[in-house]
Amino acid sequence: MLRPIFVLLLAGCLGGANLAAERPNVVIIVSDDQSWDSIGFQGGKVHTPRLNQMAKDGLYLSDFNVTSTVCSPSRYSFLTGRYAGRCEGRRFMQEHPLGDQTQVENIGELEQDRWNVAKLLQRAGYTTGFVGKSHLVNHEWINGDWSKAGLETYPQNADPREPEVNAKMRRNHQKWCEAIKPFGFDFVDGVYAANLKEQRCDALNVHNLDWTVSKAVAFLEQSKDDPFFLYFSTTLHHGPAPWSNQYSLDADPRMTGEGFVAEGFDVLPSRANVLQRNRAAGFNDRQAYALWLDDGVGAIVDKVEQLGLEEETLIIFVPDHGSYRHGKATLHDYGMRVAMLMQWKGKIKAGSQYDALTANIDITPTILDLCDVAPPADDSMDGVSLKPVIYGSQRAVREELFGEMGHSRCVKTKDWKYIAVRYPDVVQRKIDQGGKFPAFNKEDPPLDRPYLTRNRHLGHYASLQNPHYFEADQLYNLKADPEENENVFRRYPEVAQQMQKRLAKALTQFEERPFGEFTDGSLLGGQTVRGLPNKAPANSNPNPPLQTEEE
Repeated sequence: MLRPIFVLLLAGCLGGANLAAERPNVVIIVSDDQSWDSIGFQGGKVHTPRLNQMAKDGLYLSDFNVTSTVCSPSRYSFLTGRYAGRCEGRRFMQEHPLGDQTQVENIGELEQDRWNVAKLLQRAGYTTGFVGKSHLVNHEWINGDWSKAGLETYPQNADPREPEVNAKMRRNHQKWCEAIKPFGFDFVDGVYAANLKEQRCDALNVHNLDWTVSKAVAFLEQSKDDPFFLYFSTTLHHGPAPWSNQYSLDADPRMTGEGFVAEGFDVLPSRANVLQRNRAAGFNDRQAYALWLDDGVGAIVDKVEQLGLEEETLIIFVPDHGSYRHGKATLHDYGMRVAMLMQWKGKIKAGSQYDALTANIDITPTILDLCDVAPPADDSMDGVSLKPVIYGSQRAVREELFGEMGHSRCVKTKDWKYIAVRYPDVVQRKIDQGGKFPAFNKEDPPLDRPYLTRNRHLGHYASLQNPHYFEADQLYNLKADPEENENVFRRYPEVAQQMQKRLAKALTQFEERPFGEFTDGSLLGGQTVRGLPNKAPANSNPNPPLQTEEE
């Protein structure tokens, strides 16, 4: 049986009601840069028995999408239920004051003064935990002046085994933990501020799943007697390339995000055992990273079961977006469409599948609905609850889905996707005048159009993998061409026009955010973005600053 709850009066709740309900614990496991080819049940040539088992034991949402395809904005949407373009964080608003076209990417951040799922659950009596990669707060700390931020510095080649260096790393880690707590988390540990290289130490530029899983296990142990919510985010399979085992299975398992931990960890099979089992399954050592992450997921699932909470706990597994080898940093399906698994013994029918459109913005509304927590009256969410789907409904929860990434926007249905690339006026004028834009590699010729993202590293690899990357109007027949190889915008003018109108309608939700002709009213008979002429500020920079983090 699930634990009874005490009703808390939140904005929008039934005042004075004295109701008892059953509400689940929730564990959400977010992997990083994980495409279908590193998941066995999706056809990847890898060994992932625990994820395969989750698909058999639970619910697989086969057309689950992230609405932005790099780390920060996708995670923002998971935790808030809002599109990343709605972010009101300080860094985001500095880059994009109202009236400016947004360029959604890794400047998205949780806001101190707005609701997110952890804050709401915490207020409703849940114990909340955060373990693993953040990339959601204090962007100015990540790549800025550490001393100014109150973080302690050390040489890039510092040895974490040296006591003085290690003490600095421990204190920095604790400072990051304390910085995350005000966003709604009681327990914060095992934190990576962003990607591994942002620790600014060569010795720590290695994945350590053992360390983060040990923190997740500790949280589950501490919280087992109360309703809990755990957000667990691993650095796998982001760079440094985990298939190069020097950065993963061959690395020193005592090198962590808090420095050198001499005693190590005992929550996962040994790394030698991972390699051995992977070989026994017929795979080579460069594919073992997939089994390693699989073991981490299995350890968390097993801990829930060992605590006797499998019938009281919804466990979610989902990547934050696809891999840079496919559609990351674009709105193509290999970036947007990711594996989504839900397991809840006794509530979710084993082996079930849902094929309609769903998205990361739906996760917060779903969790709140299941946990009997009213959505906040003083904030908005763009997603919808998937509670009916969890209990077996096959009815579509939406007919279309909006997506945003850098200078591109899209609208997707089950059959079609339309992607528009539009630049702010000042950038478009430079394009029209024959101006050039810098490529990622200095030896490469300059570009006729800028990358969609400020981060040229992302733009370079995304454009290499997606031949239609720079095209202004892209239409794909997802039924006939699920890999989006052929842009049929000119071939189906009626469909293209309908999809453009759908996109224009979606963009009316974003006040004072222009996007070419889609927000000037011409496509919707005069319905414009409220309070805004479609014009970029005169001082807009056609070459905005480059993000330095490798994302």
